Amino acid sequence: MTARCFRLCLSFTTALACVSVLTLPAVCFAQQSDQTEGNQDASGCPPLTILWPIPGATVVNCQHGDSVGVTMPLKPDAHGYAQEKQVRGPFEFREYQISRMMQDAAFDNIMSELPAAGFTIKFSSKPSTITARKEDMWALINISGEFYNVSLVKGPPEVWASVKTAAEISREMQAHNRVDIYGIEFWSVEQAIHEKPSAILFEILKYLNQNNNISVTVESDKFTPNKPPELDSEVTRERANAVVDWLVAHGVERSRVQPRAAGRNNPITENESPSEIQRNERIVLIKAAN
Repeated sequence: MTARCFRLCLSFTTALACVSVLTLPAVCFAQQSDQTEGNQDASGCPPLTILWPIPGATVVNCQHGDSVGVTMPLKPDAHGYAQEKQVRGPFEFREYQISRMMQDAAFDNIMSELPAAGFTIKFSSKPSTITARKEDMWALINISGEFYNVSLVKGPPEVWASVKTAAEISREMQAHNRVDIYGIEFWSVEQAIHEKPSAILFEILKYLNQNNNISVTVESDKFTPNKPPELDSEVTRERANAVVDWLVAHGVERSRVQPRAAGRNNPITENESPSEIQRNERIVLIKAAN
């Protein structure tokens, strides 16, 4: 082989090697991309972004529905009897397979992940069952060996009817000796009454004027999430006094109306969703014993 021919072959070989080096990473990248897409499509299940799987878990099955009822186990009552709650609404289900090395820690890992995702634990029975809640979203988690599944149900907002007239106040007082009042608005400064949008106050006044022989306790309730209970105690004290002062200023004898600050001591529902927080924040008229 001549020197010129040798130089030509060497140049060709070097160029071919350079092309190979330049194209190799692109080929590898394409193979990685295809593999990732294959993993995502294997189950056909979109991720549950509200509650990600624990480390070492792979989704193997999923279901969803527009209106599905799920029974959620809850903590036993004061007498030790089992309790449960039926929740119906939009439904998502995921089943996961847990890697062998993570199976023993699965329950504890899920118990840690739930609060981090904003859920409150409502019930747990190690090593198999957890009920949790985040506002209107309920989660039921079952763990068994190398698998665990998550059922998510978004319950409807709580709806309730509040009294609007003196006649409705009277009916509730006759039936229960108490009535929950909504619709009184307070200014943020010193909780003074904002009278114009608080039409229900005039219905309370009308009821008391129609029933001169009745005395009432005016109780104020409020349960503010993530705030100290002392704050609610102070706010409800100011609100109860404000309602009593307003009634007295409009002709009701002070001896007939007594304020009571209940703070967060008397919730009538849970206090986790916006509608529940709103329902617990109220004024209560309680008929005094004769």
